Amino acid sequence: MERVSATRSELLARRGQLDLARRGRDLLEDKRDELMKEFRKVADLVLSGEGALERAASAARRALAVAEAFDGPEVVRSAAAGGAGGIPLDARPVYIMGVRIADIEYGPLRRSAVDRGYSLAGTSARVDDAASHFEAELELALELAGRELRLRRLVEEIATTTRRVNALENIVIPQLEREAGAIQSILDERERQDRFRLKRAKAQRTRRDVGEAAS
Repeated sequence: MERVSATRSELLARRGQLDLARRGRDLLEDKRDELMKEFRKVADLVLSGEGALERAASAARRALAVAEAFDGPEVVRSAAAGGAGGIPLDARPVYIMGVRIADIEYGPLRRSAVDRGYSLAGTSARVDDAASHFEAELELALELAGRELRLRRLVEEIATTTRRVNALENIVIPQLEREAGAIQSILDERERQDRFRLKRAKAQRTRRDVGEAAS
């Protein structure tokens, strides 16, 4: 144990530090519990989102195959080139138990046929259907990406919080308990010695008084 001053003030300081460490541990455990609740909720959403995305991707591939079979790959590629465009994304911070997590925001991805940029005269309803299915797939993919991003951030924070709890529980608190116990033992021993010296001094004074009275 690190050498400490065995004084009453030092004992009070150690006890104060010990109380603070225990309260900090309890708060971190509460935080971890709340993060775990959020983790389980988001994990369920990710699992369900993966299934929905897989189904949407299968439907989009089927619609694309139908469009290519009836309208030809050239028509489909031309429509895809005409309808290509950027997707404005934005990430805003949200907070869960004080943890900063990026939330992905994006505008509407599903468009009407007239807003897709390709010629309606040169395409068919089958091309429109394929485009609609791929827009739905893309929307689900972005939604899932945001959930996975949140999930990874939660995993990181849960791990960090767990390390802090373990450090307090297994290192800081036991060390403070040992130091407070050692100081208390030294103070108790000093008190016993003081009582013994006091009793001996009283006994000597009593013997001296008896001797003086006898003389």
